[in-house]
Amino acid sequence: MKKAEKTVKVASGKNRIRLLPGWRKGEEYVWFHDFGQHFIKDAADQIKAVYLCTDATFEKPCEVCAALATAQHAITDDATAEVLAKAKASRTVLINALMLDSTEPNTPVILELKRGVFGQLVDIVEEWGASVLDPVEGKEIVITRDGKGLNTKYSAQISPKQYQVPAASLMKLNDLDAYVKQESDEQQRRAIAAVNSVAGFLPSPSDIPATSPSRLAPSSRPAASTDFDDVTEFTETRASTSSADADISLDSDLDALLSDLG
Repeated sequence: MKKAEKTVKVASGKNRIRLLPGWRKGEEYVWFHDFGQHFIKDAADQIKAVYLCTDATFEKPCEVCAALATAQHAITDDATAEVLAKAKASRTVLINALMLDSTEPNTPVILELKRGVFGQLVDIVEEWGASVLDPVEGKEIVITRDGKGLNTKYSAQISPKQYQVPAASLMKLNDLDAYVKQESDEQQRRAIAAVNSVAGFLPSPSDIPATSPSRLAPSSRPAASTDFDDVTEFTETRASTSSADADISLDSDLDALLSDLG
């Protein structure tokens, strides 16, 4: 699967979909995969980095989550805390489905669902059994999306209408295991560096590019500048003054001070 392929979201209004069986041979009952991403933005709401959340996707420790937790404990201003809070992983669920109202109703897509509406689909599957996923006997499901932003509401209902999935469509099921394999040391480093930048922390040595002067080997660093080699150093001038001269100068200053006081 091309990593550039994007997931499909439920549109506003009614969406007729057809659930498809699992993509794993012999495990067709596994029809979904957890998924999560960190969207790290700055104070201007500009995205600085996007990275997979291994906790939300695989239930493994997530380094970006750890960096966010550290930053949240260290900062003191509410504005920055609010910005970092938005970088918390989005927890969604991926499924294979046919979007029956689209221009390509028989092409399987990766449908990304909020956990709430996904829970409603699970309830439907539990009530109606495996027939919901059966390519021949399965029925349409209508997902309705109302509202915007935090006021968005979803509802899912099974339709009495059957929809037989073409055999060619079953040959094009998306491998969700392959899709979620998006871990990258480089992208993880960038995401953590973005968290530190938003929090106002200095980058750690590992965040400094390999071409930075501080990361260059001693043999590859530029030689010290000789532009000021003709300037006499202060330490040399001070060394030329004898201790006796220093004592005389001190005595003279003391006499002058006593004279002024008298």
